[in-house]
Amino acid sequence: MSGQRPSSAWGVLLAGGDGTRLQTLTTRIEGDSRPKQFCRMLGDETLLTQTRRRISPLFDGDKMITVVTQKHEEFYSRELNDLPPTAVVVQPENRGTGVALATAILMLRELDAEAIVAAFPCDHHYRNEHAFLDAVEAGILVARDNPTRSFS
Repeated sequence: MSGQRPSSAWGVLLAGGDGTRLQTLTTRIEGDSRPKQFCRMLGDETLLTQTRRRISPLFDGDKMITVVTQKHEEFYSRELNDLPPTAVVVQPENRGTGVALATAILMLRELDAEAIVAAFPCDHHYRNEHAFLDAVEAGILVARDNPTRSFS
């Protein structure tokens, strides 16, 4: 990782899922039915907080947007209370990853027409965070250096 934050790069944190597949485990860990991204599965931080911390070397705090679902407010409200309201997109319902990402991208078109967007599910663990950040940074730099090329 070069240590220089790529300009016009935005991180979109996807934290709106219901966490049904691991509900038995997360209930055992937390004592309630919270989705896994709001659960302290590995250490003292929730998976959402781990994701925010993990990507912070690449994105300024004002270049991160977190997408959540209204019904999970009791789980994310304290965790995201340090963010401005514009940094949290609250979906009325969970409609899946595609809709969450599209919503964030549409919002970003108004804020930064040149935005390069990197999406981060908030229910993942990376053993080698340095290698992960290097790969993300490399992808952002390729996108920045090839603005007319379509990537899929």
